[in-house]
Amino acid sequence: MRAVTLRKALGVLAKSSPFSVKTTSDRPRDVYDDLKEYLYVKPDIELDFEHVLSSLRPGDCVFLCGSSGDGKSEILSRSYERYKQYYRFHLDATHSFSPHQSAIDALNELFDRAGDGAQPLVVGINIGMLANFAKEGAERHSALRGVIERFLDSGERTQGAYHFLDFESYPKFRFNDDAGSYSSFMRQLLKRLTQPTDDNLFHAIALADEQRQRDMRLIANFRLLANEQVQEIIITTLFKTRLIKDQFITTRALLDLLHQLLVGEHHLFDNLFLAKDSELSLRLADFDPALIHTQAVDQFVLRYELNLPDEALDAFMDDLAKLGIIFKEPRDKAGQAASLLRLFYLIKDCELGNNYHHQFKVDFEEQVLELYATVWLQHSKYLGEGGSQLALRNFYVKALIPAIFVYANRNAPELSKRELSLGQFGQCHVAAPVELKADYSAIQRQHVEKHDHFSAYLKVDEQLLAPMAINLNLFELICKLNNGYRPNKYDKNAIVLLDEMVEQIRAVAKKSPVLHYYEGDQHYRLGLDDGIITVEGTR
Repeated sequence: MRAVTLRKALGVLAKSSPFSVKTTSDRPRDVYDDLKEYLYVKPDIELDFEHVLSSLRPGDCVFLCGSSGDGKSEILSRSYERYKQYYRFHLDATHSFSPHQSAIDALNELFDRAGDGAQPLVVGINIGMLANFAKEGAERHSALRGVIERFLDSGERTQGAYHFLDFESYPKFRFNDDAGSYSSFMRQLLKRLTQPTDDNLFHAIALADEQRQRDMRLIANFRLLANEQVQEIIITTLFKTRLIKDQFITTRALLDLLHQLLVGEHHLFDNLFLAKDSELSLRLADFDPALIHTQAVDQFVLRYELNLPDEALDAFMDDLAKLGIIFKEPRDKAGQAASLLRLFYLIKDCELGNNYHHQFKVDFEEQVLELYATVWLQHSKYLGEGGSQLALRNFYVKALIPAIFVYANRNAPELSKRELSLGQFGQCHVAAPVELKADYSAIQRQHVEKHDHFSAYLKVDEQLLAPMAINLNLFELICKLNNGYRPNKYDKNAIVLLDEMVEQIRAVAKKSPVLHYYEGDQHYRLGLDDGIITVEGTR
């Protein structure tokens, strides 16, 4: 234990570590095996996988599907030790049985050996390889290829003797976790890593290093990460990266990020946003709090860089120094104001010293994400007409429907809130009256939970429209449109979804028996009543 420093112990988290991929080895077990074993958090997919394995029958086949780094090898290795005498395991479907054999040929051979009455087969496979086999597998396995295609198309997890468990169906980050966190998995992982309990080897090693005054910035980072409020801010930032940047986050990427946060060359709050050595790190940099510009933040940066007196800040930084968070002098050193802002963001929900940082809390609030989470949950758990779900109704009545009209009529501001532009022909603008409403019964009947978006349900008069997928980017755009925002090229992905809905509504509106014409100051109403065309005009 004495020879192991915290820096070395944390090495088991790094993607470059030999512990990052589960392998079989005959080497003697050591303290690093104990550290990795202690840190392991059993994911929900493993619980379901164990349940499936416990009831397999001869001829059955189970596929554990995912992507590189998501933890397949860890789960399969643990199951292998328990079931290797009863089931046949193919732990990595990218491998072949001979040097000149392709992965597809290896799978063909594997399934040739399987069959009715054969030992149950357990296959670990990347989802891409599974799709490749569905297309390129041997014709003699056409029935199995059809089963795989149905799973890929519909997500049907059990089909006769075949069972599929896909990591994509068990996201690390989601809205409906307990205890107000966006990731129960990440919360458990952070707790196990930092909790001050007798069985936590990491804590014991950190305590020993601290007593020897060894690697004190690393110790400060470890203590900061142990704060539950700090943990939730990191989890929220990662979730934003998942939703806004569509960043796929694997278990291996999370472990490597924790290693980077703690042992990186800066304090934890800088390591979170300044590192550039992984795809995830690059995405996190886009959410750097130092990029925020509000009046309070800009004034703070200006005062700090001009080295103006601030006794409250000086007292606050003295308290930081007691925690091992030390900012170098002179105070106006380039980049130091940005570091303080990152710290203020990370500890915005914490009590510390004179709480100087709380004056910027409002500047770092996640109002859009929190409102989005509320609306997402109310779609997922819709209670029907009798339920009290004000946020859901406000979203449709005060946000979505007005934003659709604002966007559709952006070139015809003279139109009313119940008219939809059909286009401009010469100097004449044509519109149709539209009664656009939320379809709450469709939410109750049709809604399917998705982890990265929710579906909005609308109808024109009583004609149902196809559901509208609303991700966080589109949700934010909807909020901004109602406040006078004009979309630009950076909104193109969200605009595509909005355009699709507008075109649906427009297709229905074109069939309206009433059309409105606007030309200069003149307004005409053209109606078809009982086969008779009527025209009304105003000036």
